[in-house]
Amino acid sequence: MMPAQLRDTTMDPGKRTLLRVDLVDDPEDEIDGRRTADLVEQLMGRKPELRLRFIQQNADKATELDI
Repeated sequence: MMPAQLRDTTMDPGKRTLLRVDLVDDPEDEIDGRRTADLVEQLMGRKPELRLRFIQQNADKATELDI
């Protein structure tokens, strides 16, 4: 994204919504904690192909898109 586009969209407080997301895992359930760690890695890790795969697999569940 070009700097001007970023300034006019994402960085403009009047046009963005910030939501807090709390991930709560059951500390007794190692599998659940591993799922959260895997999801964070898919969405925020260094491998864009994992993000693309996640988006493709979950696109039909999206109800609001910021395009």
